[in-house]
Amino acid sequence: MVSLAPVYADEGYIPFFPDFLEPIGIKYRVGIYERVTRVYLPNSTHPSKEIMSSSSSTKIKHLGYSYLPPIWFTLPETLMGPASFRGGLLDIHFPKEVKDLLPNYGPGGVNQPYVRQMDIKRKSLYNDFFNDSDRAFADANPKWALSADVTSSRIFLGYYWGVFIPIGDYHRFIKFGAGLGVYNIDLSFKLNLCSQFISTGTEGGCIGKKEIDSYSGKKLGITLARHMTLWERRTKDSIWRFFKVSEGLALGSNDKGLILVKLKNHSKNLALWMSSLTIEMVSYTYRF
Repeated sequence: MVSLAPVYADEGYIPFFPDFLEPIGIKYRVGIYERVTRVYLPNSTHPSKEIMSSSSSTKIKHLGYSYLPPIWFTLPETLMGPASFRGGLLDIHFPKEVKDLLPNYGPGGVNQPYVRQMDIKRKSLYNDFFNDSDRAFADANPKWALSADVTSSRIFLGYYWGVFIPIGDYHRFIKFGAGLGVYNIDLSFKLNLCSQFISTGTEGGCIGKKEIDSYSGKKLGITLARHMTLWERRTKDSIWRFFKVSEGLALGSNDKGLILVKLKNHSKNLALWMSSLTIEMVSYTYRF
């Protein structure tokens, strides 16, 4: 006898949805995240080539980390052996604008009343990147700096494999995992010249801002997914985690893995390093 009943390959509780993306519980967490954006000048002769960033190391308060939403969901993990696992990464950041990226400053940094790119990078920008209008602005403002306003939404979807140190039936210490996936970044980028970039205490920003170029579009590509948890206690009803760090890194098309951005008013491209860094200090998951 031959059965004509339909056969369904999907066995999860969400029809036609990958099992590794089906949440297994609701998570309550305390932590921070950062949308990392670093801007490079690919044609610069300086070795580092970085000209500005949304640096979390600065004391300027509008840059750096933000608090995580306190309620999220937990994706499943599958044991592959007594000390190995695999699982998914889904990191979603809704549209947000970050104004006045910090110039890659020289000696003294944000302890000075103003910051600007290092002299060797200023020379490269002036000679190799600026057009006539930019040079006229720079000549009239000797403390000029180059900055940018960035608005982006970011989705990182990945799958990783890893190892941990098992202690008893429930405890997992020092979990590490890495893998690959895809990203989707909706990006709006405004490049600005500042008459000076002020840094006083926790305040700072682009003074005398002049927009000189822009970019708007979507970026799709391969992402590198990374994960680390210091300690996890996992039972059939709940999951406790202490100090979990996860990152999705957008891999670009140039030889350094950076995302190329073609500007409207300048003949040379910029290159971006874009990632999503999430740090959960403590979290509790109630499993379904």
